[in-house]
Amino acid sequence: MTTEPTTLEDLRDEIDAEAEWVDIKPYSHNIISLLLRQIARTYGPAEADRAIRDFGLEEKGWRQEEGAR
Repeated sequence: MTTEPTTLEDLRDEIDAEAEWVDIKPYSHNIISLLLRQIARTYGPAEADRAIRDFGLEEKGWRQEEGAR
């Protein structure tokens, strides 16, 4: 049984690992979206937007909150 990532670093590591599989591995979009949602809920939307920028997720279909660019 795996445990849910709890720290911001853990969540970002999970996104980093999953990002390379977008459009290749099933459910990769869903997993990243859930991780971004957890970051936004726990650490604020600015941190989720930072992850989108840092991992190049806009090119893969995600969008930052309005005004966060």
